[in-house]
Amino acid sequence: MAVCLAASGAPVWGEVNEGKRATGGSHMVAAAHPLAARAGMDILERGGNAVDAAVAMTFVLGVVEPMMSGLGGGGGMTIWDNQSKRADYICAYPAAGANPDFSTDTPERRVAIPGTVAGLFEAHRAYGSLPWEELPREAIRLAREGFPVYPLLANDIADTRGRLTHDSEAAAVFYPDGEPLQAGDLLRRPVKAGVLERIALEGRDGFYTGPVARGIVQKLQAGGSTLTVEDFANFEPKWRRPVCGSFGPFTVFSAAPPLSGVEVLQSLALMEAAGILELPPPTGDGRALGILIDALRVARVDRQSILGEPVDGNVPANALTHPGYVEKRMQTMGLSPAPARLRAGDPGEFAGEIRSVCGGQEVFTDGRPAAGALRASPRGDADEDESGETTHLAVVDKEGNAVSLTHTMGLFFGSGAYAGGMFFNTVGGNFSNNPEANRPGAGRTPLSSTAPTLVVEGDQLRLVVGSPGSGRIPPAIASMILYTLGHDMDPGEAIAMPRVYPFINSPEIRVEGGFSGEVLADLRGRGYDLTVHATFDRYFGGVHMIKVGKDGRLTGAADPRRNGVAIGR
Repeated sequence: MAVCLAASGAPVWGEVNEGKRATGGSHMVAAAHPLAARAGMDILERGGNAVDAAVAMTFVLGVVEPMMSGLGGGGGMTIWDNQSKRADYICAYPAAGANPDFSTDTPERRVAIPGTVAGLFEAHRAYGSLPWEELPREAIRLAREGFPVYPLLANDIADTRGRLTHDSEAAAVFYPDGEPLQAGDLLRRPVKAGVLERIALEGRDGFYTGPVARGIVQKLQAGGSTLTVEDFANFEPKWRRPVCGSFGPFTVFSAAPPLSGVEVLQSLALMEAAGILELPPPTGDGRALGILIDALRVARVDRQSILGEPVDGNVPANALTHPGYVEKRMQTMGLSPAPARLRAGDPGEFAGEIRSVCGGQEVFTDGRPAAGALRASPRGDADEDESGETTHLAVVDKEGNAVSLTHTMGLFFGSGAYAGGMFFNTVGGNFSNNPEANRPGAGRTPLSSTAPTLVVEGDQLRLVVGSPGSGRIPPAIASMILYTLGHDMDPGEAIAMPRVYPFINSPEIRVEGGFSGEVLADLRGRGYDLTVHATFDRYFGGVHMIKVGKDGRLTGAADPRRNGVAIGR
C-alpha cells in the first residue's frame, strides 16, 4: 500500500490507497469496516437519509466488528438537519438499572442496560425516512450467512481469549474446537440474526421486552447482575441539546455530558486563544505542538473533574469554554518546565452562560454545582493504555443532512458476558464518585470519552468527524478539526498526520511516528518524557470523517489505523 509524503513531512494517504479516501458531489459514508460502509451507501442509494444509513451501518458494525460495538453496547449520535439548519443529539449510552451493583466479581456485574437498539429506533422515529424493518436487513444477512474474518478481528479474537471463553456459547462461536478463528474463516452468528429479525419486526420492543429481554436478563442474573426485565423495559435514550463552541469562523457541535464533546470544545478554545491558528501545523513547529499538548492536557483534566450525568443540574460544561475561564486556564499552558501533574480548575463561577457563537441554536444548559461537588483531583489516567474498543461512522446524504455516530462496548468484546448471540458492555465500570456527578445511581449514565462531532460555518455543514480510542478520542477529533479546517487540509492528509496523547498525572507523552526530531526535542526540553509509537498505531484511535467544501463537494476519509473505508457518489 503506497504512502507518499506531504510538505509537512507527514505520511499522506493518496488516491492510490483504495477506499481510504473518497470524493463525491452528492452523498458520502465513512465507517470502520467496508461491509458497513457498503450497507450505508446502499441505503442512501435507495432513497434513505443520513439517519437511515447510520442505523443500518451500526447494525452491520455490530455483526462484523463484535469487539467494538453491538446490540449490547451503546453510544451517541449528533445529527445535522439541513432543512432546519439545526444540530441535534441523542444519547444512547448504557445506563444503570434501578438497583445498580457494578462490583467486578463477575463480568455480568459490570453490564449496564444497553442503549444501542433504543437509540437507533428513537433517532429513526424522529428523523428516518425508510421503513424501520428495512434497516437491519443487511446485518441479518451477514449474521446468518456469515462473512470472512478480517485480520484485525482475528488478532483481537486471539488476544482476548479470557473474555471470549468466559461463556461456553461465545467460545463455540469464536473458539471452535478450542482454537481462535483465523483471518479468512467464515464467521456465522445465527442466534444474533434471530434477535435482529425480531428487532426488525418489533422495533425497540423486540430487544427490551419479550423473550429476548427475558433471556438476556436470565443469563446476566446467573452471573450476579442486578438488572431486571423491568430495567430493560423502562430504558429510554435521552435527547439532549449538543454542547457548542467556536474555532475560528466555525461553530462546533458535539456530544453533551456525560459524553465528552466539551473536552473537544475546550481543547479548541485553548488552542485558538494561544494562537495556534497563526502557526504552521504541529508536526513541524515546536510552538504549535506545545500549544496542542498543553491544551489537550488542560481539557482532559478539567473534563475528568466535572463531567457526569447532568440530571441533577450540576455539570457546568459550557463554563469550560467561557472566555474568562479559558484565559484563567491558559496560565497553566506554555510553562517550562511543564507541570508533571495537572490539577483541574474550578469553572463554577462561569456556569450558566449561553454563548452567542452558537447562532441562536438550542444548546446544552449548564448546571451550577453545589459547593464541593467539583473535585480538584482528577480520576487519573486509568484508561491511558486501554485500546480503542469503540467504532465510529460518518454520513452525509443527498439533502445535506449528516450523522456523526460513535458506539462502544467498553472493553474489547465488552465484559465477556454473552447472551442472545451478543456480548454486553463494561460501562458500569465507568462510574465513580469523583466527580460527584458521575456517581452510580438508578437510571444514571456514566462518563464516556466518546464525542461524535459536527462543524458548521454559518449555517453550512463543513465537517462530520469522530473516533474510537478511549481517552484518545477527544484529542484525535480536536486534531482533525485543527488540520482540516484550521489548516484547510484534505481529510486524507489530515487523517494521516501523526497524533499525540499527553498524560495528565505524569509527564509522559505518547507520540506517533512522523513528528520532526526538532519539535520532539522541544518537548523534552520542557521536561516531558516521550514514548514513541509506530506510524498508524491503532492506540491513537480510528477517525472517520467527511469534509464539505464551500463548493459542496464531499471528501471522506477512513483512518489507515483501522479496516474502514469511505465511499462517495
